[in-house]
Amino acid sequence: MDSSQTPTKAIIGLVVVVLLVVAATAAVIASGNNKDSSASQTSSTSSSATSTSSSSGSTASVTNVKDGTYTASESYDTPGGVQDIKVTLTIAGGAVSDSSITQNATAREDEVYQSAFESEYKAAVVGKKISDISLNRVAGASLTTEGFNTALLDIAKQAQA
Repeated sequence: MDSSQTPTKAIIGLVVVVLLVVAATAAVIASGNNKDSSASQTSSTSSSATSTSSSSGSTASVTNVKDGTYTASESYDTPGGVQDIKVTLTIAGGAVSDSSITQNATAREDEVYQSAFESEYKAAVVGKKISDISLNRVAGASLTTEGFNTALLDIAKQAQA
């Protein structure tokens, strides 16, 4: 082996290592930016069957609710486009006795998240007081969960005694 090739191989090896580190760093930064942009795309436009006021805040301040069936519809942004969720809650004895949702996915990925949310959310809702409900990323569906929570705020306002 020629001794003049050893420094060249070492330099090439060093350049390859530096390029790999730069590529890995760029991938980590890009991954973080995608998460941030997904979070920033999350916005809601509230509309209710009986009220068109915008909702914000927590249901924690709702202590007295009237028994009945309440419905609220909510739109929320996803990478696949604007999605809609219609939430219906039946309140009996101050607690949620039944719940249903209606969703219309416009993209395959949204359909997967919405179906997963629908199959799991009731366990966290039925039997609880509306003031005790604040869902957090049910079945991996964070944007659907946020849409549900915003609709829940509208229902809490409707149900206040």
